[in-house]
Amino acid sequence: MNKIIVLVTLVITLSSITSAIEVGGHISDDTIWSPDNNPYLVTETIYIDFGVTLYILPGTEIKISGARLAQGSDYTNNFWLDGNGWSLAKYIKVDGRIIAEGTEEDKIVFTRLQENLNYNWGSISVSENADLCVFKYCIFEHMGNTGLAASNISEGIDFYNGKGIVRNCYFLNCTYSVSSNSPILSKIEITNNSFIIDNNVNPYLLNFNSGKKFIHCGGTLIPDSKDVLVCNNFFDGAEEYGSIGGLNISIAYNQFNNCLSSGGGRCYYFKNEFNNCNTSISAANPLYSKYNSFIGGTDAINIDHSYAEISNNYFEDCTIELEFCNGNISSNLSSNCRYFVPGEIELYNNIFYNNSSSYGLQTGYNPICSNNIIISNRYAIWSASNQYYNSIFLFNDELTQHTINGYPVFRNCILDFPLNPPLIDVGGNTIIDSLQAQEIFVDIENGSFHLATNSIAIDAGFDTLGYYYPFDLDNSVRIWDGDGDGNAIIDIGAYEYGAPQLGEISGYITETFSGEPVDYVLLKANNELGEFTFADSSGYFEIQLPEGTYDLYAERVFYEDNIIYTVTVENELTTEIEFNMTYNDPLVGVNDNEINVNSFELNASNYPNPFNPSTTISFNLPTNSNVSVEVYNVKGQKVRTLLHEKMPQGQHEVVWYGLNEKNKPISSGVYFYKVRTGKQESVKRMILLKW
Repeated sequence: MNKIIVLVTLVITLSSITSAIEVGGHISDDTIWSPDNNPYLVTETIYIDFGVTLYILPGTEIKISGARLAQGSDYTNNFWLDGNGWSLAKYIKVDGRIIAEGTEEDKIVFTRLQENLNYNWGSISVSENADLCVFKYCIFEHMGNTGLAASNISEGIDFYNGKGIVRNCYFLNCTYSVSSNSPILSKIEITNNSFIIDNNVNPYLLNFNSGKKFIHCGGTLIPDSKDVLVCNNFFDGAEEYGSIGGLNISIAYNQFNNCLSSGGGRCYYFKNEFNNCNTSISAANPLYSKYNSFIGGTDAINIDHSYAEISNNYFEDCTIELEFCNGNISSNLSSNCRYFVPGEIELYNNIFYNNSSSYGLQTGYNPICSNNIIISNRYAIWSASNQYYNSIFLFNDELTQHTINGYPVFRNCILDFPLNPPLIDVGGNTIIDSLQAQEIFVDIENGSFHLATNSIAIDAGFDTLGYYYPFDLDNSVRIWDGDGDGNAIIDIGAYEYGAPQLGEISGYITETFSGEPVDYVLLKANNELGEFTFADSSGYFEIQLPEGTYDLYAERVFYEDNIIYTVTVENELTTEIEFNMTYNDPLVGVNDNEINVNSFELNASNYPNPFNPSTTISFNLPTNSNVSVEVYNVKGQKVRTLLHEKMPQGQHEVVWYGLNEKNKPISSGVYFYKVRTGKQESVKRMILLKW
């Protein structure tokens, strides 16, 4: 096999570098890159061979030769790999595995070798048959979009094997940052990262019209076949943050600034912030959006011929277009927004106000349009037929922009315009003047549309017994006896006066054996796709539900699914639960040869990790047992036996001082410790890092 080319050289042609290790070619044995040898200069494409692992230790700096980021044929010549794997911009091709785990204090840096602002290096291309690669606390600067003429397209860190972890990393001025064009099942985690396009750092990138994408997960469209977790990231300045098709993707707790964004199917969006983004969500089927904020930009959501459930979001100064879709739009608050939602979408418990240039709500032929507030918009209704129940129309400048085409039906609505033909009055409607309108809400001038005491909207609605949706915009009980006459009747508008809040399930999720919090878990009540929430970074979650008994389904990439059965919910009360999820460590058994991992019942762990000069290995014995604790290197060779004796049931500790069997200090690197009894064993990684 070819070995990695390592040249220790004096580099005088590269400014600011006086000595370095020059690397390129094939890595055919497990290898460790250490900050002791900084910087590594990648002057030829690197190939990590099948079955081989490259470990990169905290603080290591890698500088990769780049090329000018040009358009057209120049781009092809500079970045497109030929059949022999040559391109002017160099890259890292992975058929084996990369484990690049820095720390918060000592990050691993991947950057360009040249100082020219117009230069970008290639990419990290993980092939279809490669093992899972991990990047934590890394900095990636100036990656280009390198093509592989002989196989797949490589974009940024490209997980063509359909699996990978990118956590706590920083991406600066990369044409593509993270991608997966894999046609196979995916397990990808992208969490706690920052993705930045800063035109002051690389002004040439501003004119690069071949595309700038933070996350691109494409490939074969296989419904529900992939699991991609995109949580708690910061995105700023790219044309797109993703082009995602055929995925089961969870997008939660992210902040998107100045992005052109897109989505795919099936997508969960939860508690994200979109600021001045153009087309924040598009082409998603099905789409589930909850508790997101969309401010500025153009299209907040733009999809057609899809299924969507969009609830509890805030929209300001943007447009929502769902054309020929089905599903529902419920409990959203919208200011100066245009809704264009003709088709099978059901609309209820929403507020549409302050759109001075267009319609607050532009509907047509929708099966349900109930309990909405349409107030202070340019136009009150669109021209197509619809049925409006229990809704409030006030202070809109005009009835409609066009001639009404059809026969809109109004029932138990409050309006400030007459119901003249072709508008159809089927009963229960109230026509009021501006003075009466002031008495409906708590504070209409300041946008508070809760019902005032003695409001004419209280207990004035229609279809009380048949109303399907059991909660209002505040997540309060939807049908309530607001006037105290003994009859529970639905109110007109988005809020139910005096009604109690729905009950809540809340709690924390921890890992079964370590007790550490499990972040960003997707939870679904009774496994209903639209009744979902996400745990936050601390493992805490909460979800409000109508009274009843629920089974709570929990899932997360790299963890075993869990179900918590028969959780009771009562109005106004919080049911607190705590439960565990078991981590399926994808790195257990990495390059440990004959070491087999059968279980984690021993609950082994070590601290600190990384360590210098010593670490304490802890483990729990369920019964009195003969136990051994041994340390191995990455080649599976035993370094030292720390313990071999019979011990009682309970928690135990043993300290390793970084010495081999001859009591000689060993070098920095990745090691494995194995805790074994007669029936159980546990193998985990640790890093010895000498400063």
